[in-house]
Amino acid sequence: MTQPRTGRLVHDLDGATVRQAWGTVEENAVRLDRADAERVVEALNVDHASAFNLFYLLRKHYWTAEGAEHEEVADFLKDAYQRARALNDDLAERITQLGGVPASTPPQLQEYAAVHLEAEHLFDLRSSLEGDLEAYATLAASMREHVALAADVGDEATRELLQEELEEVEEDAHTLENLLADDTLVRTEAMR
Repeated sequence: MTQPRTGRLVHDLDGATVRQAWGTVEENAVRLDRADAERVVEALNVDHASAFNLFYLLRKHYWTAEGAEHEEVADFLKDAYQRARALNDDLAERITQLGGVPASTPPQLQEYAAVHLEAEHLFDLRSSLEGDLEAYATLAASMREHVALAADVGDEATRELLQEELEEVEEDAHTLENLLADDTLVRTEAMR
């Protein structure tokens, strides 16, 4: 096994012009007050980074799913990681519409994400899916808070986007909950 790489994960582009610095919010075409836009952009970066991490969790578990219900679980995970990726993209696009810059480097994403990645190891499927369910719950709670924030500042488009996406996040969480029901997915103890 190769040794992990160390050093800088990101680099500046020599000779390139920076159009907008990370962490800044410029005037926006939708005319949301800049101070309000800053608050919403900060919140959306949390959900954006969390969706990014959820995507990677689901994708890892899709790659490694095994067991009696492999096909059903893998089918769900593939669809779910595609939805998480679409959510991630939709949130990043909204951040730019509001005059912000979406988190895009591994350090930024990990700093902002409320959903955390699991260790590199291969875990049993039930434990992995339980972790995914916790990730969904974390993301849903964050999105609910941000629906309220968007409503408070009068950003109806962001409120509507988050509300629609939240429904999909909750549907996926419910599907995971069903997959984890007592009569599915052989428990670790039964494999001993």
